[in-house]
Amino acid sequence: MGYQKRRSITSREIGILGLISLVVVIIASILVGANIALSRKVPGGGEFFVAREGARAFLFEHTEPYSGTVASLTQELVYGRIANYGENPYFLTIPFFLLPLYFPIALISENAVARGIWMFLDEIALYGMALLCLQVIGWRPSRFLLIFYSLVSIFNYYSFAALLEGTPVILLGLLYLAILFTYFIGHDELTGMLLVLTLFKWEVGSLFLVLLLWKIFVDKRWRVFYGFGMTLLILITLSLLIYPGWIYPFMIAVLANARAQFGITSTAVFLHLYPTYGHIMELAVTLLGIIILVYEGATIGRSDVRRLIWTACLTLAVTPLIGFRTEINNLVVLFPGLTLIFAATTDRWRTGYWLTGLLLVIFLIIPWSLFVRCYMLQDQRFNDYLFLFYPLFTIFGLYWTRWWFMSPPRTWLEQIRSTD
Repeated sequence: MGYQKRRSITSREIGILGLISLVVVIIASILVGANIALSRKVPGGGEFFVAREGARAFLFEHTEPYSGTVASLTQELVYGRIANYGENPYFLTIPFFLLPLYFPIALISENAVARGIWMFLDEIALYGMALLCLQVIGWRPSRFLLIFYSLVSIFNYYSFAALLEGTPVILLGLLYLAILFTYFIGHDELTGMLLVLTLFKWEVGSLFLVLLLWKIFVDKRWRVFYGFGMTLLILITLSLLIYPGWIYPFMIAVLANARAQFGITSTAVFLHLYPTYGHIMELAVTLLGIIILVYEGATIGRSDVRRLIWTACLTLAVTPLIGFRTEINNLVVLFPGLTLIFAATTDRWRTGYWLTGLLLVIFLIIPWSLFVRCYMLQDQRFNDYLFLFYPLFTIFGLYWTRWWFMSPPRTWLEQIRSTD
């Protein structure tokens, strides 16, 4: 076959590309400017600042990134010069081989600018997570529903709280979806590499990782472990060459963070709401959650993709209810389960689009109303309800749509074959 000369790009196409690029730059600039202004007005951003200050301490001050000095500086940035006793101590608990992800943002000296840019990057990751949910679950909503879904993914209370805090959990949720996607399409080494990047925030995704490792073991896809082991070995080796003594202070910071009294546990929530029966309720919920996860995890075996997706979403939703200490902004990682509920609802009922729209409205309004009542009335009970709403809404919704999601309608060809 003879060589065919590639068609050159016309001046009109160049103009269109230039116009699109200009529009993207303008929109990005507006969003960054708005985020910087918001970061100057609204306090918070502790989870961002502790990682950034740790990176700056290592890069510019040549001091210990896991020291109490970094934690104290972060508390000052978040709470002011007099930090309230009992607030988040903000010990850095990101392993050093992942901390270089914050090195570029650590080069920015002004706090508000750095936080605003990080919020913009988090918004991109959050929107990417919402779109990747559609790809992994296989949902193709209508244009109107897609716009509504995209807005809800950004402006629901849990996403907004996560953006203000600057939590890396948004990136963690994106990584979980990317891991599922690469595993489904057979890129095992890449799946293992991505698994290494999730080795932080164990209270959020430890059970998800256990489920995935069990699935990998059952499927005998050992190349995932090869990719994981090689990537982890390379990163740890490089980190020890750059900073040989990081492991011990990192472990001390992790232990100090584990002993600190902050955050939310389901035990504390049940005791506050039901002082008499709180312990019994928490024990019952924990045992029930473990039994459910063990049962559903045992059924994935060599099952199809849809069962693994459903079980993974259920695992993320059950995790906050079985005693792990967490924070409300960490619940943003539950969004794939919501997307699965919306997808199954849309596809299974004749009025599915209207029902999905109603569920989106409920998920948008109820948490914000609980937050407003908690803020206005200074009543801790509404904050407890706010914590319980997301996982319970997701768990009930997942079981409500379980059969429909696990049993998609057969194609015409499959129905014909079944009659032969």
